[in-house]
Amino acid sequence: MTITRARAGRWGAALVGAGAATLGYAAWVEPRWLQLRRPRIHVRGLPGALEGLRIALLTDLHAGRPRDYALIRRAVRMVMAEEPDLIALTGDLTVDDAQDFSEVLAALDGLSAPLGVYTVPGNHDHIVGIGKWRRDIGSHPVITDLTNRSVLHEVDGARLCVAGVDDYFRGTPRLPVPPRSDRDFTLLLAHSPDQGERCCRIDDAVDLIVSGHTHGGQVRLPFLGAPVRSAAFGELYDEGLRRRPWTQVYTSRGIGTIHLPVRLFARPEVAVLRLTGAPRPPRGLAAHLMRR
Repeated sequence: MTITRARAGRWGAALVGAGAATLGYAAWVEPRWLQLRRPRIHVRGLPGALEGLRIALLTDLHAGRPRDYALIRRAVRMVMAEEPDLIALTGDLTVDDAQDFSEVLAALDGLSAPLGVYTVPGNHDHIVGIGKWRRDIGSHPVITDLTNRSVLHEVDGARLCVAGVDDYFRGTPRLPVPPRSDRDFTLLLAHSPDQGERCCRIDDAVDLIVSGHTHGGQVRLPFLGAPVRSAAFGELYDEGLRRRPWTQVYTSRGIGTIHLPVRLFARPEVAVLRLTGAPRPPRGLAAHLMRR
């Protein structure tokens, strides 16, 4: 009986120690451990002029504490080292009780790209105040508010349309894009990946949506995934790339945290997407048969 109690005590101490270590890691290590992801986005019929186009994505900054701003400045340096052609900021820039967006915009100083830096609001930006958003973003010298708007770029003869929509939950999203015949590739900025389900009409013809909102769950459990999902279609748009018959959606895990300042198996993310017209590499059985 004494041995059994001793073993139980050791197991209990080990479990308490493991729990404390996990909590410490989730609170102090992973939220600051930025991950750079460089996914290739395979687009059928991509114009040759857009081959290799790099789109940097920053989202869900939720800035409010000094360490948040330090992390954002690191993310900016990481983005600029990748020399992107275009930068997308897909909302939730600051905390709900922020007076305005000036401090987080100062932390984003240094962002620039040949085809522009664009942003749309998230649900928490609406909580801070969409009037403040329009005022502060509208006066920024580099970042362009693309809410319910689109711009056309000509890239060596290819027509690149960059569009943005208001927040899915708190805003009034509209997609005013030119006729499909006037654009060769359309990129859509949307805070919530749920917008992908609203882009299934033929006349929308969106090739790629970049988004955030989910934080990748922020806390993910082994074998179970994220116990809490903020997207309406969370089973579809958790994180990373999701291909739908009518579009592709890339959902970033974002930079900051919400509710609790912890992350577990959902590192903060800087994404630099690279477009390619090359066919997707075969997977599963097809890949095995090709190797034979």
